[in-house]
Amino acid sequence: MEEIDFEEFKIYKEENKYSFLYADFDDENKFLTGLVSYIFDEKNLLLYSELNTGIEFTPGKKEYVRIYKNIQYFLNEELMKIPVVDLDDELERILGEEYECLRDSDGKFLIKQDKIGKIGEYIFHLILTRYFGYKCIIPKFRITTDRNMSAFGIDTLFYDDEKSEILFGEAKFSKKLKNGVSLVNRSLRDYEQNIKEEYLLVLSNENFNLNSSFLNKYKDTIEVCRTFEDFIKESNINSVIIPIFIAHGDGNKEKIEKFLDRLNSVNSNKMLGLETKYLLISLPVIDKEKFVDFAIRMAVNKAREYECK
Repeated sequence: MEEIDFEEFKIYKEENKYSFLYADFDDENKFLTGLVSYIFDEKNLLLYSELNTGIEFTPGKKEYVRIYKNIQYFLNEELMKIPVVDLDDELERILGEEYECLRDSDGKFLIKQDKIGKIGEYIFHLILTRYFGYKCIIPKFRITTDRNMSAFGIDTLFYDDEKSEILFGEAKFSKKLKNGVSLVNRSLRDYEQNIKEEYLLVLSNENFNLNSSFLNKYKDTIEVCRTFEDFIKESNINSVIIPIFIAHGDGNKEKIEKFLDRLNSVNSNKMLGLETKYLLISLPVIDKEKFVDFAIRMAVNKAREYECK
C-alpha cells in the first residue's frame, strides 16, 4: 500500500483503489472543522466557473454573488420523493439505514431527497479535479438541483484531454462503506444505459454550458452522431473511466486496509465493449450525520458571509 501526501490529505493507494484521509482524523472536532472548511474554501467554490471559462477570477462583487449561489445549491430543500423499484429485503434494509424513507398510500417505498447527496457529489468533483487533474465537462450537482431539470443518472461527467477518455462517475454517501458498495453495485446494473442516455440528454444538449475545451474538441462530432456508440467510433475513443466515490461514516471503526479491501467488492464490469477503467475512492468522515450537520451549518454561515459582501 502506497501513502501519498496531497494538500491536507493522506492518501492510501493500492492499484486503482484510493482512500482519502483528511488531517486530524483522530480528533473529531478538528477533523470536521478542517474538512468542511476545505470543502467550502473560496477557491473551491469558484473552481468550476474558472475551469469552464478558462478565466481566473479575482474577488469582487460579481464573484461573491457567484460563490453565494454555489453555496445555495447545498441549502435548497428537495421535496421530491423518488419511488424505488426492484426493492428486495437487502435494499430496503440499506435504504432504511441511510435515508429518510416512507411508504405512500399504495405501499410504495419512497426516499426523501436531501442535501447529503449534493455535498457528496461536490466533494467527488473536487477530488477528480484537484488530485487526479481531470477536466469537468459540466458540474452535475448543479443540474440535479435545478428544479426545472430532471436528475440524470450519472453523478459526475469529466474527461481526460490527453488520453481522449470520458469519465462517467457514481457517488454515494453512506453510514457504512459496505452499504455504499451495495448501492453502487445496484447503480452499475444499468450503467451502460445510463451512459447512452447521458450522451443524448447532456453531451448533446445545446442548452447546457459544457466545458469550452471539450466542445472545441468534440462539438462537431457530437452534432453528427446520434448515439454514444457512433460518437466513440467517430472520436476514436477506445476506453472509458468509471470513477466510484463513496464517502462513509464508519471511518474510525476499521483500518484503512479494510476500506481498500471492501472496494474490491465493486462490480467492475466492461461497458459498451470498450476497455473500462475503474477508479475506486473512499472518503472516511467518521460520522455521516455529524459531518452533514456541520457542513450545512457552515454553508449557512458562509452564505450569510457572502450575502453581506
